[in-house]
Amino acid sequence: MRSKLSVDDIRARLKKIKAFVVDQDGTAYLESHPFPWTIPFLRSLTERGIKYLFLSNNSSKSKAEHLHKISSQGIGVSDQQILSSGEATIEYLRSLNNSRDIYLLATPAVEQDFRQAGFSIDAPNPHYVVLAYDLTFTFDKLDKACRYVRRGVPFIATHEDIDWKIAPDDYRPDCGALAAAISTATGVHPKFIGKPNTEMVNAFLRRLQVSREEVAIVGDRLATDIRMGQDHDILTFLVLSGKTKADEIPTSPFQPDVVVNRTIDILDYFGPSDL
Repeated sequence: MRSKLSVDDIRARLKKIKAFVVDQDGTAYLESHPFPWTIPFLRSLTERGIKYLFLSNNSSKSKAEHLHKISSQGIGVSDQQILSSGEATIEYLRSLNNSRDIYLLATPAVEQDFRQAGFSIDAPNPHYVVLAYDLTFTFDKLDKACRYVRRGVPFIATHEDIDWKIAPDDYRPDCGALAAAISTATGVHPKFIGKPNTEMVNAFLRRLQVSREEVAIVGDRLATDIRMGQDHDILTFLVLSGKTKADEIPTSPFQPDVVVNRTIDILDYFGPSDL
C-alpha cells in the first residue's frame, strides 16, 4: 500500500506514540455495523499500553448516544474515550466571554448536552448562532438563524463535512451543507470547530494529556482526518474502509503518512518488541 513515509520512519514515529485518535464511522464501523477487526485492533493497542480516543464530527448525537452506539457494538469504551465536534464546540464556547447565551440549531439530545453545560440555547439576544448537525432542521430555524447572523451575531458551526456516508454508495447531507444554506442567505461563513480545525485538536490533546508527537490519527477522510494531521504535524493513517478510495489519494492536497486497508493493518508496523 502506498505511503508517504518509509517503514523505518513509521516504526520510529510509532515508538513515541502514547495514544491513537480513531475516527468512528467508516473507520471503526460503518453506520450500525462494526468492522470485525476493530476490537482486535483496540485490544492490541491496550496491550501495548497505548490509549485510544474515538473522535467524531457527528454532532447529531449527544455524548450519551455516542457512548451507547459504540458500546452496543461490543466495543469497550468510557465516555471519556469519546469526543465529538459538539463537545469540542461546547469547550470552545466556554473559553469565550459572554458565550452562554446562544441560538442553537441541533437535535433535542444535543440541545440537552448544551443545556447541561450551562447554555441558554434560545436566548432573545444571543451572542452566538451555533449550528450542529441538526436532523430536525426546518425553514423556521433557518430563517431565525439568518436574521441573527445578518444582525452581526457571530456564526459558529460544529464541523464542515458536507455529506455523511451511511452505506457503500449512499450519502446524506451533513452539517456543512446546512451551514452553506445560512452562508448563501447571509454572505457570512461560520467558524468551524470540528475536524480538521485546531479547536478539535486542542480538545483531544487536553483529553488525552499528550503532545502532538505522542498521538496518531486514524481516519477514512482525506479532507478532515488526514488534513487535520497534516496541518498540525501529527502522524496520520488513512484507512480505505470508509469514504476515501485508493485512486483519490494521488490527486489530493492532503496526503496521509501511511495508507492501510483496515485499522488492524497498522499493527504490522509495530515490532514484536513493542508488546
